[in-house]
Amino acid sequence: MFQTPILLREYRQNGRALLVNQVAQSFLPVTDSVSPELARYRFDPDAYIAERLGWQAWSGKADAPGQRQILDAYALALRQLHERDDYEKGRLAESQLEYWQPGQAIQNVIRVESGHTTGKTKVLSGIVNHFFDCFAPSVGYCFAPSWEQIHDLLFKEIKADRQGKNLPGRVLDLELRAGDNHFIKGRATNNAQTEGVQGQHGQYNLYVLDEAEGVAEFVFDAIRSMTSGGISIVLMAANPRTRSSRFHKIGTEPHVKSFRMSCLHHPNVIAGREIVPGAVRRQYVEEMLSAHCQETPTHNADEYTFEVDWKPGKIFLPDSEFLFRVLGIAPANISDRTLVPVGRYEAACKRQPVENAPHQLRYGVDVARFGNDHGTAYRKYNGAVKRIARLTKLNTIDYAQAVKADALRLKCECPAITSLHVRVDGGGGFGGGVVDSLKADMELRQAFPDFKVFEIHFNGSPRDGKAFADWITEATADASESLKTLALVNPPNELQGDLTEREYEWVNKSGVAVKKLEQKDKFRKRQKPERSPDDGDGFVLAAVSDYLIQAKKISVMQW
Repeated sequence: MFQTPILLREYRQNGRALLVNQVAQSFLPVTDSVSPELARYRFDPDAYIAERLGWQAWSGKADAPGQRQILDAYALALRQLHERDDYEKGRLAESQLEYWQPGQAIQNVIRVESGHTTGKTKVLSGIVNHFFDCFAPSVGYCFAPSWEQIHDLLFKEIKADRQGKNLPGRVLDLELRAGDNHFIKGRATNNAQTEGVQGQHGQYNLYVLDEAEGVAEFVFDAIRSMTSGGISIVLMAANPRTRSSRFHKIGTEPHVKSFRMSCLHHPNVIAGREIVPGAVRRQYVEEMLSAHCQETPTHNADEYTFEVDWKPGKIFLPDSEFLFRVLGIAPANISDRTLVPVGRYEAACKRQPVENAPHQLRYGVDVARFGNDHGTAYRKYNGAVKRIARLTKLNTIDYAQAVKADALRLKCECPAITSLHVRVDGGGGFGGGVVDSLKADMELRQAFPDFKVFEIHFNGSPRDGKAFADWITEATADASESLKTLALVNPPNELQGDLTEREYEWVNKSGVAVKKLEQKDKFRKRQKPERSPDDGDGFVLAAVSDYLIQAKKISVMQW
C-alpha cells in the first residue's frame, strides 16, 4: 500500500495546496478493479476523452478519417474481443453475439498513417489513458525509436492529460502504475534488446508503437508473440516515408485496420482557422502546395492528384515530400517495380461502380495448393470486383458450389445476365476438379446461354511476347489497366499486398527484354508471416479482359 495519507498530511502542514493535488493524483489507492464511474466508459473512449481528459477528438469521414474514426475502431475491437472471450468460455451462446461471429477476424491491430500535426500521437495518448483507467488489471508497453520520441512526445501527452484529473494510479516518468500487475511503460527501441521487450502478460494487454516506421523489427516480432492471449490491442502510427518498412507491410494483414489522416481533411485546414488547438493549419498546407506541388490539367489516380475546396478548379500533382508530410502517403520507392500502383488500387477501393456490360458475369478461381494457402473466388460484374469466397481445403466441389450459388443468385436479381465465364487456375492440376464439376452442371448451362469454363495455366505463352515473359504477367498488367475504372467492393486486406507488392523483373527472352512477375515462392518468402498471393491471382483471373483468355490455347468448355 502506498503511504498516501502521510504525504498528504505533510503537505497540508506546510500549506502547499498545489502540491497536495499533484500528490493526491499520483498516489490514489491501488485496486485490481475499475470504479463504476470509469467502468461506464469501457466501450466509449470518445466520451472518456471528452469528459475525463477534457478534449474533443476530431471527426472525419469514412474515406477521410479523423481521430474519432480511430476511436470507433478501437471500441469495436474491444467489444469483439470480449464477445469472443465470453463465447469461447461458454458465457455467451452464438445467438447472443452482437459484434463478432465465430471465424471472423478481429482487427485488433489499428494502424495509422498520418500527415504532420494531425493529432495521431494525441489520439494514441487518449487510448493509453482510457485503457489504463477502464481495464484492470492491464499491462501495456509503448514504444518509439528514441528516448526523446517516447518521452517528449507520447508520454508528454499522456501525463499532461492526467494532470489534475483525479485519475487512478501513479504517474511516473515513463510509466503509469497502479500495482504489480497493472501498469503501462514507455520504452525506446534504439537501445533495447529482444529480451527487454518481452514483457509480462495481463488479462488486458496494450501495445503502442509511435513513429512506428523507425521501430526495430524485433519489436514487431515480440508483440506478435505477446498478443496470443487475453484481451490485446495493438496501436501503431507513423508519418510514412517508405513502403519497405514493417509498418507499411503489416497493413495488408487481415487483423489490421488501417487509417490515413491527411492534413487536407483536418478541421483547421478545411475551415481556414484554428478549431483544434495546436494542430496543423492551412498556412502550412499552402506553403507545401507552393513548394511541393504543381498544377496539372487532369487527374491521375496513380500519382495521387487532388483538389482543395479553397482553390476551386485547380488540380495538384504532389511530389514525394508532399505525399508523406501532408497526405500521409508513403512515396513509392525508386526500386518499386510493381504492375499495380498503390494509388490506383486505393482509388478503386473508393470508387463507386459504373454500369458496364450488365449482361456479362466473370469469375476467377484460384485453388489452394499448400499448407497455409487459401483458395479464393472473385467475381467481376457491372464495373465492380468482389471476393465471394475464401476456402482452405482442396475439396473442388466447394469451389464449384460457391461460384454456382453466387451466379444463380445474381441471375435472379439481374435477369439480363446471359454470359457466364469462369476462369480457373489449372497449375499443378489442382483446378481440374473445379473445371470438371462446373462443366457437368446442367443448371448453369440452362441459366446462361453463353457459359464457358477456362482452365488457365499461368506460365503459358503471352499474347504479346515482346512485352511479357508469360501469361500471368500480361494478365496482371491487363487487370491493372482495368483497375483504372473498376470498383473494388469490400476488398480483403490481403488483396492490396498481393497486387501492389508483387514485383516484376526484366528478363531476356529470345533477345528481347520483357517483364516477368516474380514467382509465388519468392513472393511468399518475402511476407511475414509467409503467404501465397491467392487473392491477387483470384482477382486477376476475374478482372482480366476476355481477349486475353480467348487468345490462349487453353481448355475451353462451351455449349
